[in-house]
Amino acid sequence: MAGVKNYELRTKSKEQLESRLIDLKKELAELQVAKLSKPSLPRINTVRKSIARVLTIINEQQRAAVRELYKGKKYQPKDLRSKKTRALRRALTKSEASKITEKQKKKQIAFPQRKFAIKH
Repeated sequence: MAGVKNYELRTKSKEQLESRLIDLKKELAELQVAKLSKPSLPRINTVRKSIARVLTIINEQQRAAVRELYKGKKYQPKDLRSKKTRALRRALTKSEASKITEKQKKKQIAFPQRKFAIKH
């Protein structure tokens, strides 16, 4: 039997995935016991990879559910926020950067930008 396919796993429910995981772990335990008598068992590798695939799909589904739960909320858990860089995360937002002080507003009104016409 070949390893499980990701597209097949994505269609299954959480209960089906967990039962599949238990089956694969049992199979892996049996193969590890069989390996004692027969040193080369390439099937162990495919079972281990299949377990990793199932766990990855379960994790993806959980993260998608949590993402959906926090959609539109003011705050998100840190692991769901965009990573970017530390400097970018601390940079001023567009609205914060565009704000000007009262003194600067008065200065702009009193001394507006001059417009010059160029003669040809």
